[in-house]
Amino acid sequence: MRSWQRAQFTARGLTTRCVEKIALSLTAALRRLLPRLAALLFASCAMLTAMPSHAEADVPPLGRSQFDYLIGQAPVPFPFAHLLQLINAQLAPELGLPPVKVTLIPLGRSLQRGAGAPDFFRYPRVVLAVDGEAKAGQVALKDRLFLGYHEKAGVLEVISYNEAAGRFEFQVVQDYRAGARPKIYYARREICLSCHQNQAPMFARPLWDETSANPAIAARLKAAGGDFYGLKLTGTDVAYLIDAATKRANLIPVWQRIWLEGCGEGEAGDACRSALFSAALRYGFSGVLPDATMLKQLAPGLDQRFAQRWPRGFAIPNPDLPNRDPLALLAGNEIDLAREGLPSELATLAHIPARVEPLNVRPPLEVWAGPEKARLIVGLASLLDRSDLQALDQGLAANASGQPQQSVALSCRIRYKDAARRASLRCAGQGARLAAALYFQGRKAQGRVSEMIVSGALAPTALTLSGDTPRVGRAAHLTFRRDGLRARLADGRVLEQLVLLPRTTEEGPATLFIRDDFARVNAALQKMTPGPGGPFQARLWMAQLAEALGLPYPQHAARAMPPIQVQPSVAALVGGSGMQDSFRRYCGQCHDTGEPFPPNFLQGEAAQLTAKIDHCAERIFYRLSMWAVPENKRGKTPMPPTSALRQHGFDAERWARAPELAGLRAYVTQRLAAEGDPQRLLRQPFESLRRCIPPAAAHAYP
Repeated sequence: MRSWQRAQFTARGLTTRCVEKIALSLTAALRRLLPRLAALLFASCAMLTAMPSHAEADVPPLGRSQFDYLIGQAPVPFPFAHLLQLINAQLAPELGLPPVKVTLIPLGRSLQRGAGAPDFFRYPRVVLAVDGEAKAGQVALKDRLFLGYHEKAGVLEVISYNEAAGRFEFQVVQDYRAGARPKIYYARREICLSCHQNQAPMFARPLWDETSANPAIAARLKAAGGDFYGLKLTGTDVAYLIDAATKRANLIPVWQRIWLEGCGEGEAGDACRSALFSAALRYGFSGVLPDATMLKQLAPGLDQRFAQRWPRGFAIPNPDLPNRDPLALLAGNEIDLAREGLPSELATLAHIPARVEPLNVRPPLEVWAGPEKARLIVGLASLLDRSDLQALDQGLAANASGQPQQSVALSCRIRYKDAARRASLRCAGQGARLAAALYFQGRKAQGRVSEMIVSGALAPTALTLSGDTPRVGRAAHLTFRRDGLRARLADGRVLEQLVLLPRTTEEGPATLFIRDDFARVNAALQKMTPGPGGPFQARLWMAQLAEALGLPYPQHAARAMPPIQVQPSVAALVGGSGMQDSFRRYCGQCHDTGEPFPPNFLQGEAAQLTAKIDHCAERIFYRLSMWAVPENKRGKTPMPPTSALRQHGFDAERWARAPELAGLRAYVTQRLAAEGDPQRLLRQPFESLRRCIPPAAAHAYP
């Protein structure tokens, strides 16, 4: 397996220390709750070994992001409403809510959180998630494109999936404003992963009080009088759907790791992946999972390899931030809400308490002891484009006449309700069972299946029925559909038609017609072993399957791509002092950039750094001092954040005792000595401290 195929989730140096901690803790706990403590410690080690490494390059190792394929060489459409139109043009229309979900966050936790000051509610941040299916031949964006836009900062932040590399890419569109030409950069991944610790999007837990789902936030947005790019203020329904899309997106790297590392290498690995693709394909067509016996038999070697690869369990990443109501912070302060335009009130609104800071390391949602094959199949199936499934279904239907057909004799009973406007249908016979509700409009009938099983093979309950209204003395023909596809049983057979034969009472004979056109697919899948290598790329597998079946496959139009551009990295410091080198080493990845967020007090030549550090010294001292404060009493998250320390070989416990931290804090203490005892700063609200960047250089609260 190529090195780029292996997910970079090892926490170097932590495994040995974790084992040591287990031994010490178990010894101390022998007379207490040993089993529970041991389980907790092993789960902690599983979390550490599952955390992403920050060694991945900013540039994609293969392929490009879905955002790149969406934009191509054209300029990023501006204003934002035009970009939204471009995205919507790629997506299939849906009933109900639009396929692009958008909410407004005026007081959030992103790097751009202070960009709207002092007009937070006039310039809210826009957060967008795509959860709709793509049109045939278009770039798949469902759960694979997330945007954050702040008008006042002129910045568009992009998280989008890279299928070839099997990872999410982080990009920034700078100069995204009127009269400028937007520039697309692959972002400095180190900065992004400090908060996006799963290398994927994140979102808050309910009740999503930072968003317009909060009535108090929505009221202030309305009062601000902005048009918000033509977007409507959305509530908890949209916030919930963005949250759900984020959770699904965070599982994509999980499916890819099990696909690559769980299946392993060689012929056994190829056979494992082929079996998983076959199961995912059947689920994509039928909507029904294999039963427990079939799941156990599926890719049998996967269980053993999973146990070998993740002996302490597989930690499932947590994309959830704690809920935060920014307006609730005002309740504990004697602040006149009518005076929110004053700096102290604005600082209170923008405050991010330590307990809800995105930089905090988040424990896993759960730890899997095994590969969870049912969830894995559903996850892989979610990466199959619906338009691809529809095209393959149509190709099979066009060649179905030569495939064997089965008829099942049933006895059906219809009970009419509401003056014969609707009815319940129940059928049984020859090992088959069916229950459905029917609704009538003249001679046309529609309905929904609530239960169906044929010879032990389940059918999904999401099936719909349509056809003739049953009448005494006449046959009625009803066809099955599922989400734009022909209805299928779990084994792939097509439910073609239910014919209610002529009868004189509510109960009478019927025939269910089934055709096994999936036998062709099963035969073609055998020819595909091994399938395409590397991360699971659904389109490559579907294209190879279509070729094996002799069916056409819709290819995406080739699109020219602009050269990849990356945000400038930390520059080498020439002629700097030892402490400047130390600050650059431990803080430079976030604070030596060309952007004001996070505050870039380490940007520039050595001669400038002393003055910049002095200007930021109050806040630096406060953040460094938080390492000596118990976690539940911290006013802010300590810096550098734990996630950024791993690349230097530190965990939180070792860093808190490290001489390197003591040296940084001593230097800043010395720089502040002329201004009085620095300890007084720890008794003040963080937002009242001197800003890191002078107001003339930044229009935000860093």
